[in-house]
Amino acid sequence: MKVVKKKKTVNSFIIIAVLSLLVVAGIVLLTTNFSFVGKKSIHEDAKTYKTRHCLAFYPDSKQGLSYAKDLCKGEKNDTIYDYTLVPYGDYYLVSYGTDNKYFADQNFEPLQINEVSDDGKRIILDYLRYTFKKEQPEKYYNADFLSSLQLENIDFSNVTYSIDKESIVAYLPQYEMSVAIPLKYMQKEIGMNFGFPNELYSKPIYLDPDPAHPIVCLTFDDGPQFNFDPGDCSSEKIIDVLYKYDACGTFYVIGDMLTNREIWADYQVYTLLKRSINQGNEYGSHTQTHYHALTELSGKETIRKEIEDPVTYLDDFMGYRMNTFRPVEGSFNNEVLEATSLPAILWDVDSEDWLTRDPEQIVAQVLKYDYESGDIVLFHDIYDETAEALEKILPELVNRGCQLVSISDMFRFYNIDPSQIDYFYSPGYYE
Repeated sequence: MKVVKKKKTVNSFIIIAVLSLLVVAGIVLLTTNFSFVGKKSIHEDAKTYKTRHCLAFYPDSKQGLSYAKDLCKGEKNDTIYDYTLVPYGDYYLVSYGTDNKYFADQNFEPLQINEVSDDGKRIILDYLRYTFKKEQPEKYYNADFLSSLQLENIDFSNVTYSIDKESIVAYLPQYEMSVAIPLKYMQKEIGMNFGFPNELYSKPIYLDPDPAHPIVCLTFDDGPQFNFDPGDCSSEKIIDVLYKYDACGTFYVIGDMLTNREIWADYQVYTLLKRSINQGNEYGSHTQTHYHALTELSGKETIRKEIEDPVTYLDDFMGYRMNTFRPVEGSFNNEVLEATSLPAILWDVDSEDWLTRDPEQIVAQVLKYDYESGDIVLFHDIYDETAEALEKILPELVNRGCQLVSISDMFRFYNIDPSQIDYFYSPGYYE
């Protein structure tokens, strides 16, 4: 009997020991997530941050640890975060997937933006206007307010900057507004190389779908005027007044006006055209010589060269590609249309600046119309009188709620592929 009791006692101890082990194992199971056991980062030197349901690998830095904590914060599903490093010029993009990214320097610490160039500040201004048009149109369609959004009126001393994904975010306390600008446009302006290829910047254009704000295209023929000293030509004045009211124009230039110049040097021409394109304007061909209507020429190759020589020149000169042309006197036929792949752009409102050469009459002629979306207005940028008239025309059109955009922006608004059309007057013409 005693022997039996000893066996029962031994068995009891074994049972108690096993139960104790199970309890301990249960406690471990409650506190440890075994899905993380044995998991490694793709980076040998990665650091690790763990919570009960989250494991995050991060590059060794304060920013890396902070970001890992943010990823795991509140995580209730068993999750593992590992990162990839994508080189961007002198920096890295640390990526945890599509929506979780940040830029870091070679030590994986945060990037600091210390200064912004004047050109960078102009880009910020462009995005500020864009944001007002998109988010606060009741302010935007007011000429006095819009013309006050000028570089000299913005206090940049208290503007703060941060980098979010692939954008620079500038917060402007003066307007209580943040604007996000793609890094590719700002890398040069903040003195940081992110490895983006250089491309010709053009300001962002928001196309307001509200029918109360018709799309209107202002177009300018026969320029550019390069027979006066830089700073004193009508083409420059028109570019300046357009920018004052956040308007864009399409300039149909004559090839000979671009090339046959005595006063303007190449760099001066390049500087003006680049500034104009930066400000949202676009350029198209108005033929090489303007001597004859295209219908008076014979042979498709002759016609093609007359239309496309300015296109080739500007492409070679500054890498800018024209997408449309305007025939002299608006005259074209099937042979002209078959000679080029570029569509011919006509107009439905004539300012008659070429006829009157009087600012007041130009103003009266243009403002007598109630504009419908898609209307195209014809001006000429070789007249000082046109530049003077625009000082009155533009604020009135803005106050009416018109969106003053380029031909290409108008095509974008109407989902028109210019390569699929031969000629164009206005959307209403085809209804």
